[in-house]
Amino acid sequence: MARPSHLSAAILTLMRAASRHAWTLEQIHADLAAQGMQANFSSVFRAVERLLADKALRKVQLHAASARYELYGPHHDHLHCTACDAMTPVPCLATGLGLGALEQSTGYRVTGHEIVLEGVCPQCRQQGQS
Repeated sequence: MARPSHLSAAILTLMRAASRHAWTLEQIHADLAAQGMQANFSSVFRAVERLLADKALRKVQLHAASARYELYGPHHDHLHCTACDAMTPVPCLATGLGLGALEQSTGYRVTGHEIVLEGVCPQCRQQGQS
C-alpha cells in the first residue's frame, strides 16, 4: 500500500502529466493502478480530501454526475461532454456580467462561482453522437 504522502504526490504528478483536465475519484484510482501504484480507494479519497484542504486541488461538481477534481490554479469555467464525459477548461464566463450591479441589487458579496456548460465535444459530434 502506498503511504499517504507518497499517494498525494503521485496524484499531483498524475494530474500534471496527463492530458485529461479533471478526474473522478474512480479515474484517479484507476490511473494510479495503471502506473503500478497500489492504493485502496479509501486512501485515494483521503489523499484527495487532503489536497483539497491544502488548496492543491479544486472540486468541480457536475449536476448529475460524480464530482471532478482538478489542479488548483487560476479560475476558469468548464465545458462538459455528455457523450464521452470529457471536461474542457474555458476562460471565465462571468467576466463582464456586471457582478458589481448584482451585488448592489441583492446585497450579496460574490466570492466565487462555478459554471459548467454541457454539450457534445467535436470528437463525439464527428462520431455522430450529437
